[in-house]
Amino acid sequence: MNNQMFNISHSSSICDHCSNKRRFIIVIFVIFTILLVTTIILIVLASIKPCLFIKCHSRATGCINRSLFKGQCICDSNTAGNGRTVCDECGITYTRPNARIIGGVEASEYSWPFAVLIRQQYKRIVTLNNRSCLISASWMCGGTLINHKTILTAAHCLKTAGDTFDYKTFAVSIVWNKYYSNIESTLEVSVGLYDRRKATERRIVKVLQVILHPFYNDRHLLNDIAILKLEDYLRPSPKVQFACLPYLLSEINTIGIVVGFGDTFPGANKGSSILRQVNLTIYPNEFCTNVAPSTKKNWNTQICCGDLNGERDTCQGDSGGGLYIQRNLSNILYYSIDGIVSYGEQCASPMKPGIYTRVSNYIDWIQENSDFDRIEI
Repeated sequence: MNNQMFNISHSSSICDHCSNKRRFIIVIFVIFTILLVTTIILIVLASIKPCLFIKCHSRATGCINRSLFKGQCICDSNTAGNGRTVCDECGITYTRPNARIIGGVEASEYSWPFAVLIRQQYKRIVTLNNRSCLISASWMCGGTLINHKTILTAAHCLKTAGDTFDYKTFAVSIVWNKYYSNIESTLEVSVGLYDRRKATERRIVKVLQVILHPFYNDRHLLNDIAILKLEDYLRPSPKVQFACLPYLLSEINTIGIVVGFGDTFPGANKGSSILRQVNLTIYPNEFCTNVAPSTKKNWNTQICCGDLNGERDTCQGDSGGGLYIQRNLSNILYYSIDGIVSYGEQCASPMKPGIYTRVSNYIDWIQENSDFDRIEI
């Protein structure tokens, strides 16, 4: 009988041990399943709603879910930055622009700290009269800083492989070579520049990436806008600032200001040594129908702006520069870049205003392509 009781007790102990082992396995399986399901849920959320896992700057208006695993914080309308680590004030100047002057005049020194000069250079060896010659050329355009690493300009300013430029009496096609391997290598940007003759005052920044608008039409200059991503991180100072993006439509009869180093009279092809500015009026669209009439226009993406008297205008070398409008936000005056100098018919011709790219139409594209990951130390 004792042996029987021992066997029963031993069998019971074995069963309890097996039962505990099964429970342990079940608990481990349940925990693993919960962790697996939780991980899958988090991965799915991170892919479709990445903004849930991003902490934005205190001055950011919110976050946009751009694509799988990519969310972007957006600085508010009067700041510029990446929306995560930095949102600095935009559209401010430490030197008040002499904007009340109506005609084209020299700007006050460093009164447009977001205006930049873009120079593109190119050279290659060509065969002329059975002789190999090294030819070189350069041309300039304007641009506008909109954050610490991004410039807005006109797409037509940037010549790339397959494009041509005039050299003396013939056209030269651009082919990447040992001197210039890509479009980025041909570009240099001068920031904080007021007088081109004073080389020591300029800061030259290299271009990391060129982004042309995907629907840029070089024949009709539609979607004439491009982004330059810079290698350097630019910190704001009295000489270097950022223009705000326009979140409001430009109103008819508004006075805007265009600045640049372009020619001061048609055909000069020299540009101005000093940064100049001119007050121009935004006109109804129909005022520009006679400007290059064979060129297609889209007034959702373009602005008619100039001077009907033909006394004030932009000219060669001013392309890509900004049309700036002063706005009042919470009793703070700031400048936004409402337009980009695109094209016109001659310079300062009566009843022939200029055509500008309407920046407000491209806000989402600009924001998505002007993001940067970190602050350079």
